[in-house]
Amino acid sequence: MNGLEAYTTYLAVRNHFKTKSYDYFKYNGKIKVNENSFRTRRDHYQFEKIAKIYKRDDFVKYLVANFITEDEYILGMSQGRAMVTHKKWQKSIESFSYQFKEDIQTLKEYDSNFNMLFDCRMDGVLHPMVFKLYLRDRVHINTLVAINQLLDFTKVWEYYIGEDKMIKDFIFLLDKYTPFL
Repeated sequence: MNGLEAYTTYLAVRNHFKTKSYDYFKYNGKIKVNENSFRTRRDHYQFEKIAKIYKRDDFVKYLVANFITEDEYILGMSQGRAMVTHKKWQKSIESFSYQFKEDIQTLKEYDSNFNMLFDCRMDGVLHPMVFKLYLRDRVHINTLVAINQLLDFTKVWEYYIGEDKMIKDFIFLLDKYTPFL
């Protein structure tokens, strides 16, 4: 991978997570990039540097890890914090079954009625408990992706929540992140 390919990959993954219309998998990570405009960017050397460190598939994983957690610009991604984020994400992928069991146990501790954790109509409170637990870092996003694959709870949330920006952004993130798992 060279710097231009790293930049193209970055744009494709960024557009996947930032726009409704672009789908990384539908377009196979392809996106139009002008090489001259890439060379005139002040940060093109960062992409050259990253291209020497990562293979394309590993770079995609690196980008995904950072877009689902911190959403940093590429200059920040070459710093230590983004690498730590990537390593934490890799650990969570490798220990998915263990993390899933732990998260289910956490959910059980909060409410023994599993359905109530996803209810967004309870007592006028809009945000379901499972969403609040995610925001508090008590439940991992990978667990929620897996549960959503089974229950499709985000469709119910969309129906009842309406225009709540936090929930809409979270549903968008889940939808965009799901194919990467």
